[in-house]
Amino acid sequence: MKLSNLRKRALSAGSALNALALVGAGAGVAAIAAAPAHAQDYTNITASGRVVSVDGTPVSGATVTVVSDDQGFSRTATTDGSGTFRLVQLPPGDYTVTIVANDYETYSESIALSQSSAANQFALVPSNYAGEIVVTAGRSKIIDFERTTTGLVLDVAELAQRVPVARDLTSIIELSPGVSAGDSAFGNLASISGSSVSENAYYVNGLNITDFRKGLGSATVPFDFYETVEVKNGGYQAEFGRATGGVVNATTKSGSNEFHGSVLFNYEPDDLRSDSPDTRNPLTGDSLYIDNSLDNRERIDTVVQLSGPIWKDRLFFYGIYNHRDVKTGGGIATANRYDETTTDDPFYGGKLDFVPFDGHRFEGTYFNTEGVQTTKSFAYDPETDEIGDYLSSELLEYGSENYVGRYTGNFTDWFVFSAAYGKSKLRENTVPQDQTTPYSVDNRSGTPLVIGNPSAIIEIAEDEREFYRFDADFYVDFLGSHHFRAGYDNEKLTSDNRVLYTGNVVWNYFTAGADDNYAPEGTDYASGRTFISGGIFQTENEAFYIQDNWSLLDNRLQLQLGLRNDRFVNKNADGDVFYASGDQWGPRLGFTLDAFGDQRTKVYGSFGRYYLPIPSNTNIRLAGAEFDLERYYELDGVNADGSPILGDALIGFDGSAPCYDTGIDQCENISDGTAVDTRAAASQDLKPQSVDEYILGGEVRVGDRWKFGLFGTYRSLNRSLEDAAIDAAVNAYCDSEGLDCTNSNGSDIWSGFHQYVLINPGDPQTITLSDPVNGESELRTVSFSAEDLGYPAAKRTYKAITATFDREFDGVWSLSGSYTYSQTKGNIEGGVKSDNGQDDSGITTDFDQPGFTYGAYGYLPNHRAHNFKIFGAYQATDWLLLGANAKVSSPRKFGCIGRIPSSVDAYATLYGGYAWYCNVDDNGDIITSGSVPSGTTTLTPRGSRFESDWLTQLDVSAVVSLPTDFDAKLRLDVFNVFNSKAELDFEERGTLSNYQPRNTYGLTTGYQTPRYVRVQLQVGF
Repeated sequence: MKLSNLRKRALSAGSALNALALVGAGAGVAAIAAAPAHAQDYTNITASGRVVSVDGTPVSGATVTVVSDDQGFSRTATTDGSGTFRLVQLPPGDYTVTIVANDYETYSESIALSQSSAANQFALVPSNYAGEIVVTAGRSKIIDFERTTTGLVLDVAELAQRVPVARDLTSIIELSPGVSAGDSAFGNLASISGSSVSENAYYVNGLNITDFRKGLGSATVPFDFYETVEVKNGGYQAEFGRATGGVVNATTKSGSNEFHGSVLFNYEPDDLRSDSPDTRNPLTGDSLYIDNSLDNRERIDTVVQLSGPIWKDRLFFYGIYNHRDVKTGGGIATANRYDETTTDDPFYGGKLDFVPFDGHRFEGTYFNTEGVQTTKSFAYDPETDEIGDYLSSELLEYGSENYVGRYTGNFTDWFVFSAAYGKSKLRENTVPQDQTTPYSVDNRSGTPLVIGNPSAIIEIAEDEREFYRFDADFYVDFLGSHHFRAGYDNEKLTSDNRVLYTGNVVWNYFTAGADDNYAPEGTDYASGRTFISGGIFQTENEAFYIQDNWSLLDNRLQLQLGLRNDRFVNKNADGDVFYASGDQWGPRLGFTLDAFGDQRTKVYGSFGRYYLPIPSNTNIRLAGAEFDLERYYELDGVNADGSPILGDALIGFDGSAPCYDTGIDQCENISDGTAVDTRAAASQDLKPQSVDEYILGGEVRVGDRWKFGLFGTYRSLNRSLEDAAIDAAVNAYCDSEGLDCTNSNGSDIWSGFHQYVLINPGDPQTITLSDPVNGESELRTVSFSAEDLGYPAAKRTYKAITATFDREFDGVWSLSGSYTYSQTKGNIEGGVKSDNGQDDSGITTDFDQPGFTYGAYGYLPNHRAHNFKIFGAYQATDWLLLGANAKVSSPRKFGCIGRIPSSVDAYATLYGGYAWYCNVDDNGDIITSGSVPSGTTTLTPRGSRFESDWLTQLDVSAVVSLPTDFDAKLRLDVFNVFNSKAELDFEERGTLSNYQPRNTYGLTTGYQTPRYVRVQLQVGF
């Protein structure tokens, strides 16, 4: 008899059912609300349940045992006087659950427990049952009541098998409701719940792999290494933090007691890829503005995986090797250049699991993503598509090593302890092909001629995160049942950021003229400049938290009571602290209610306050050091590589003493490498960015496969951090106090953009002035009100209603989807600025001058009013599996960015075109050609002028199981089947620095990804 039919017949028989019992018929039938698996921390889950008789009497002393089908270890719990049990901190996987109780038949079944929070109920049949209605043991799924988190949990291997999805993390994230694609200027990243792409946190096996320099994504994990990916859109508990967007929590594959291996061949040919349209400018004779005609994209992956036991039931391994061959190319019309990029370095990684004895586990994860991307540049005529002479080469050194170790110990059935340690590294070093030969320019003929190395700059950008954390779980029965979880974690972040010259020097060659300051007339001489900017910057983040999951009213009501404390410390290049946040308390409160007592309908709500650390990009920009030295020599000749043959040092400088000690200007030491004084760089009242979030929703399970949900989300930005010019406020202060704030020339020191300070816009700020005033020797510290500074509060709100549905795969078909209606408004996007593609997290132009905030409030770049998603699969035959993935999202809105009139903000107009002001004709349209009177631009607010196209896309796949003795599959995916060409991004700048129209305003700069095809062949055992 099917379980659903059993339930109906039992109800008709008038049986009294406990709220947590699966139904039975007749006296003495017991049920177990077992194994609601929920994401307990970054990697593990908890199985818990309750055994009761049909009349509601708890069944104590029942033994519940789970045995891992993959790794052989077992865990056992005994129900207490209330009939409840729990099995805590289990790794996700397949388990055989066995339930033994006196006077009941033994029940045993293999089930999957994962972070997807699948909850189950099991029916037990009494051994002496002699009822009129025949009953059998069985299982049905219920709703997990221990979660208030919104988002999505996906088994990556199953998803990739059934649904057409690109082989990158962002494509998985974008399946989650309330997630949209971010601006392409920042790469392939996602905006979660209205936040900017720089506000998300990424974890793999508990290791934080987030890019902490700018917040732009994370360390790359080989796609096939993923086991599960959980996207936490909101409502996450106190152990998760350092994000004001979403949290992406992933786990990797592990080994088991059986050997498994596979080889995957993945091919995305350029011949089967369409090109996006070109963009031409009708105001310049239809000249090319964006050139996509010669775009070339081709990718080949070979992925080898192997796993199995080293010591059966105790020690297991998993390994992956991913060789990649990626080639891209494209013309840059505005630069008459064609770039060709290649990379062929592999990814590899692995995981070890050691279970010395049941209840204790050691895990170690390692992956290496180091590689070099080579870009070769050629001369290019975009009108004829002719590729000409080679110009230069540049290397991008990316990726690095990452590892994490973790111990979990179940000491009793009420106490669990875990500890972890690891390092995550990132690098993006931009270096030329030749790093040792200096860049040299020969100016002796009167026309500068580059000789030798064509590249001058080396950019070093290397980051390392070292962390450790401790967590403890306590289970207590007092006025209901409590699961207390508490923990502490500490991150030490190091950013190495340096800009220097190839060969550590740039040479310029001159022939001295009659009035030359560096050598006698007619003398050939060389000037060599050594320049190094940046330094090594350190940041420390720490947090502790406590969370109580409190179950009341026979588990019908659960309260989530959490509190998190974050602390952030940022240092300059000399290691001195320039910002310490102090205690930042973030409550995490929530509830779930079993509305009808059948564990199939849940009402839930939550409130959370989230904090975002200051990115190390802020340290680099505000608190760096600079060494700048230039020296002069007679030039006796030039070597074949362009380097000089040096003669005597000019005007007495022999290189034996620091040039600032010589007292001459022929050796110039502009900067001595000391970090800048940061006292004036940040407000003394500075607080980190934070967001408040409210969620209210419901979820219902229908039958054994369907689940429906509806929830609303409201997010509000409490404050943001931005660098802001305070010159107007300082000058007003000097006037009011009667102070002399001029320099030795009698000009204002604060001349419009002299002092930039990291502030919380809209809050009072205590600021140390950058220069002495009134003839004083010490720097003054002044308290400014928000009105003094002239900046409004940073604002951003996200309001959304989301409907979801999910039909689980039953061997035949599955279907999942969501619809989100939302509004994202404000005067700041977040850490980045999509309007002009600025990725200076915390130091965008949004609040550089008060005038830049005029008209800035409106629909933000990540606003998408409507967002539809649906994906699923159909097993057409035993050998053919079909999949589809569709998405539709509404347009992005644009304004017009230009130069503010001096009559509106005299300081802001000095800074150029970053204000929401453009030239408008009598019809209200933006003027893009001709000439207009200077200073007559008009306010053109954010999101008020035009919008992009709707994005509509359908991807399809077909997987054919080949008739072989081993597991072999051939797969074909077609992305963007109808080759939709939505125009998604545009030139939003409409006014030049001289107030004249910009003729490229409104031209398309970004299109929907064109149709492309992927072919896969996979064999395994």
